[in-house]
Formats: sequence, structure tokens, C-alpha cells
Amino acid sequence: MNERLLELTDLQVAFPSARGPVLGVKSVTMHVGERERLGVVGESGSGKSVTALAILGLVQSPGRIVGGSVKFRGKDMLDPSVARKVRGREIAMIFQDPMVSLNPLMTVERQITEVLRRRADMSKDAAKARALELLELVGIPAPAERLKQYPHEFSGGMRQRVMIAIALAAGPDLLVADEPTTALDVTIQAQILELLRRLSDELGLAVMMITHDLGVVAEFCDRVQVMYAGRVVERSSVEDLFGAPLHPYSKGLIASSPRVDVLQQELTSIAGDPPAHADAVAGCPFSPRCPEVMDRCRTSEPPLLQITPRRWVACWRRQEQEVAS
Repeated sequence: MNERLLELTDLQVAFPSARGPVLGVKSVTMHVGERERLGVVGESGSGKSVTALAILGLVQSPGRIVGGSVKFRGKDMLDPSVARKVRGREIAMIFQDPMVSLNPLMTVERQITEVLRRRADMSKDAAKARALELLELVGIPAPAERLKQYPHEFSGGMRQRVMIAIALAAGPDLLVADEPTTALDVTIQAQILELLRRLSDELGLAVMMITHDLGVVAEFCDRVQVMYAGRVVERSSVEDLFGAPLHPYSKGLIASSPRVDVLQQELTSIAGDPPAHADAVAGCPFSPRCPEVMDRCRTSEPPLLQITPRRWVACWRRQEQEVAS
């Protein structure tokens, strides 16, 4: 097994409400190994992006981390001074919307060179030369001319490439990509995924890919964590998940995703809506929507348990079936 770069243990993130603090992320445990590509998948509101922000120490007030640990190469990322040193250097993040994340009033050159000068302690000339190399690395044509331009002069796909260049500027070991293809058409999505795959292979980058798109997970990732209502409900290899999903939520996600390799008359949606927060439902958070629900599911929350050497699931029915077999 590759050395673990990142380890989250029982991470909890709370937000205030009229009824008191509620959990947006509840007892999340996961890890990313060196050179590994981990997918974190789930519907909007499942806690994926909040988990990513917590890793980098970027949870904004009034949200706050109230439990658990986040370690990067053994360093405590919940210590703000440690997080500031690691963030942007050893761990970098690609945010969802490059048009919002890029400063519209600054040239691309300035936005890349500022990162290089602050995070890599480069001189002005060295930073400019490296910015040019980075644009070439991410496949932007005529990079010398593009450096002088502003974000609005770039297409959506090119802006995302700029964001990737900025993330790579200080040579991180782990790249956290939060929905990096969401706002792009399918052709550009494929190009961005291929770029990230090539960079991961060539630079030895580990990648945490946060997405709601199972197609992205199938195309890009080695392992996958399925999140629902702020929890991890299934953990497995990508092949195992798509070959035989264990959790009813994972089954529903796969059944509701279009496929090009089979003839489908219609997609099957998951009935109902996700809960407002991690503590909104007693027992299993998926129980109000689950077609396989049992009485126990409505009163007791299942833990995430390992049921085979490579698979974990938080489901009473699956765990009972495993015991019975």
C-alpha cells in the first residue's frame, strides 16, 4: 500500500441554527495515499465540499470544526499555523467555478506569479518564467500572449486550466479538485480529466476528486468514498462499486446515471430529498428514501464497517447479510 499522505479521522463540522449547532459533516474517516486518485461522490449537500474545505483549514465562520482530526504526512492540519504552511505548497485546491475563483481585475500572469512568490519564494523574474512553463504544462496555446490577458478573455475550459496551473505552482503532493468539470461541456470535461490524469502520472500527484458525477469517478479514480448527509456510507475500489454496489444509496446513484454501454429506456431516480443536515433523521439518514429499509434503520444509525478486505458499508441490511453468509 502507498504511504498515506492524508488521513481524516471522525471529522465533524458544525454550523449554527435556530435550534443550536447542526452537523454538516459527521464522523468522516478517509485517507488518500501517495499517487492515489480518490473519488468522493454524492449529491449536493452531502458534505463533500465542506470536507475539502476542512482539510485545508478553510471552513468559514460561522461553520467550525468541532471534532476529529486531519493529518497530512502526520502534521496536524487543524492547527491554523500548520495549515497556513501546508496550504498552497504541499496541498493545493481547484475550486468549483474558475470565473469566481480568478480575480477579473488581474492578469493571469500576476495571479500565477503571486502564488509563486509567496508560496515558492521565487524572484520576480523566476516566477514569470515559471508561470510561462505552467501554462505550457496545462496545455494553453500561445502561453506568452495568454499571460498578459485577463480571465474574461479565456473560455471556460481555459480558465479551468489556469486554475490547475495556479494549483500546481508550488509543486504540491496532493491536489484537491472540487467539481472541476461541473460548469464545462462534455468535450471540455473529457479534456480536463485527461489533463489531470496526465499530470497525476507525470508529476506523481495524488488527487482527491470531489464530484456528483459518477462518470468522472469511473473515468478517473482508483478508489471511491460515497457520502450521504455528511457521512461516508460506502468505501471501495471503483471496480467493486460499479460492479456490485452495496449501499442502497450507491445503487440509486448508479441507477440514476446514464450509461453509454447499455440500452436504457429511462433512468430511475431516487425518491424523496436528502435531509437538511447530518442530524435531521433518526437512525440511518437514508432510511426515508431507502427501498430496502428495515425497522432497525429508522431508530439506529449503522456504523461504517469493513465487510470484505476492500469494502466498507454503513447499512444494517448489508451487514446482517454478511453475518448470515
